[in-house]
Amino acid sequence: MARAATSRLKVNPPLGRMPVLQFMPPAELAIDGSYQRSIEARESQALIRRIAQHWNWDLCQPLVVSRRAGENGGGLFVIDGQHRLAAARLRGDIAQLPCVVIDYASAGDEAASFVHLNQQRRPLGALDLFKAALASEDEEARAIMAALGEAGLSLAAHGNHIAWKPGQLAIIGGIQRSWRREGARVTSEALQVLGAAFAGTILQYAGTVWPGIVAVCAEQMAEDRDFPAGDFAKFTAELGAIGQQELRKRVLERSGARPELGRAGAALQVIREIRWPGRAHVAAAKVGETRPVLDFKPDMDGMAWCDQCDMRVRRDQAEGCKSRFCSLRRVAA
Repeated sequence: MARAATSRLKVNPPLGRMPVLQFMPPAELAIDGSYQRSIEARESQALIRRIAQHWNWDLCQPLVVSRRAGENGGGLFVIDGQHRLAAARLRGDIAQLPCVVIDYASAGDEAASFVHLNQQRRPLGALDLFKAALASEDEEARAIMAALGEAGLSLAAHGNHIAWKPGQLAIIGGIQRSWRREGARVTSEALQVLGAAFAGTILQYAGTVWPGIVAVCAEQMAEDRDFPAGDFAKFTAELGAIGQQELRKRVLERSGARPELGRAGAALQVIREIRWPGRAHVAAAKVGETRPVLDFKPDMDGMAWCDQCDMRVRRDQAEGCKSRFCSLRRVAA
């Protein structure tokens, strides 16, 4: 009989003491500002108002609370969950909050736990959120899945392209943005182009070429309502003949030469030249104006707080975040 996986894992002895689950009145809970982030920022206040307005017990995870037994008379200090606490206080009708209460000797021990809690969290990405929306039978998610299927595409199980199969996509965040900006018809057509052009291949660089394909489909369908007879096959054949890797190279070269375009604007130019080779270059101002930029202001340890993730993140995590709700990504003015 196969040995259990844990028998091969070398583990360290458990640290700390087992916590106690208690229900505590919000008025008895305090915040230690010496290590906790401020919630006075506009983004934090907006998040608190959203939680308060749409309070849902199904989403209220227990707060992590420290009981200081011997420091300045003791007290109960929230380590994790101060946005939920502030929202409960704002409402005024939440009599008790579920709390995991742990005994700490000092604020220093609490601060160390605060850091560990936030470092060990893995924020949900667009793919995770889409799968959850799909499981909850969200109308938009179901419509997008249907469009993927009609294009011969499917949803990737994860973001690691090494294990993908041909036709699997993980760029669900980009597809959702196109669905909301350009509409279902244009996005469905763009998925058809993507599926036909790169049929039978791993869609490793789909995220780079996708904005250009969507923009060209939007232009095409605005002018002619649909691809003229034979043009769809010609366009997708040309894209497939060039290949994803070469298209990505062209997009990167164009965005390097024209930084004001951004990746999406460069992709539009590259794909547009393939669809309409006789047309002049376009500045893609609309795409450039709406591209997201990073508003990352690190503290002394190089990390910054993200209200959407409810945790401190590194710059590379913020740069890789695809959530349209991310508080560290802004739209360029």
